[in-house]
Amino acid sequence: MMSIEETFEKRKDNALYNTSYPLKPSDWAPWKVSAALSFKDENELSFYIHIPFCQNLCKFCEYVRYKQVNEDTENLYLNIINKDITTFRNSHDVKILRGLDIGGGTPTSLSNKAFERLLEMVDKHTHDIQLTNDFSGSIEGTFRSINIEKISMIADHRHIFNRLSFGLQNINKDFLLKNGRDNGSLKHIEAVFQQCRKAGIPLLNIDLMYGFPQQHSNDVKATMRFVKELMPEHITIYELRPNMLTHHATISAEARFQQYLLLFSLISQLGYQGIFGGNTFSRVGDLGLSSYICNRMIDNGSYKGFGIAAQSKSHEGVSYNIGKNGETLESCLQRGTFEGGDTYVLPPTEMLGKYLAICGYHGQFDLNIMQKIIGKDPLEEYAAVFHFLQKAKLIEIDENKVSFTRKGFQHYGAILSLFYKS
Repeated sequence: MMSIEETFEKRKDNALYNTSYPLKPSDWAPWKVSAALSFKDENELSFYIHIPFCQNLCKFCEYVRYKQVNEDTENLYLNIINKDITTFRNSHDVKILRGLDIGGGTPTSLSNKAFERLLEMVDKHTHDIQLTNDFSGSIEGTFRSINIEKISMIADHRHIFNRLSFGLQNINKDFLLKNGRDNGSLKHIEAVFQQCRKAGIPLLNIDLMYGFPQQHSNDVKATMRFVKELMPEHITIYELRPNMLTHHATISAEARFQQYLLLFSLISQLGYQGIFGGNTFSRVGDLGLSSYICNRMIDNGSYKGFGIAAQSKSHEGVSYNIGKNGETLESCLQRGTFEGGDTYVLPPTEMLGKYLAICGYHGQFDLNIMQKIIGKDPLEEYAAVFHFLQKAKLIEIDENKVSFTRKGFQHYGAILSLFYKS
């Protein structure tokens, strides 16, 4: 058996560890069950709605999505979403809603009528649920699919959605087109931001990506100069990540680290605050996140996903709606429900792995949450791992928070994997 140090050395340049958990579907095969995921005694949740349609299918996207469809198909999709939410609400007493995000795919790729129907559906299903004081719902969009009508609709639903997130990624047009993306002109992007501001949408987020081969520092600097003109409330940076479903050409851990350092420096210079090693930054005093992501990533809260391939988590385990295993859109729609996918009732060690993996986006994890998951003191249960990580100066522990050092962040995936049972 390899030592902890040998395991770390073997894994530290493998980008596959810089992603979600499990590393491959078969890892959870022993815990797969035929029943639906139980939310027994859980009346405080977050909701997620997946809209899988996109105008263009970006090569770097790791989520289930389909080429934009006609309005009849959109309405059929929304019919099923509405039915699934109604069924869940009728059988589960959700008293408190901590967050609600609509992601994709591209939610704003829906027609104006379908988009309006989606927002009204959310209103209908949440009007009788108490929202937390820090509730902040978010919608994902693209600059090519948004329009003034949809912006106005979102503004009219500010009581649920006060955050609109756009994928900018980079302003190098050649780079974007090679990856299947088109944001339109910079003037168009600026005009969209102005329309959002005028409509009164409080929080705007820009997504940027790094870690691509041939991604040059000059592109990163030019992109950040443009971001300075927009000054969104939030900036989120994503590393290009291979996972169990998607595979990309990767660059070395050192090269990824240097690109992160450059972005972190430029973002900080603009006055944004964020944890080193994390991917979210804010200039308005919050964590740069929707409350759904805060509940899911930081608090390890339970959430229910609706739509094709949507993920759910309770204290019992994790489930994925149909569509996660490569099913066609037509076959999913024909079933009349997106429920009934893969459900896993997981032991505490696997629930811990799931929690820690998503903490890779945050740059920090919580010892109290670890203890709540496994029912033991993590500093004792994983004493050898913590001893190695602290001795090698890869992590820092401040009260109950564990953070990556600059040295450690370069290999954060390998660090997290040392706690994985599988």
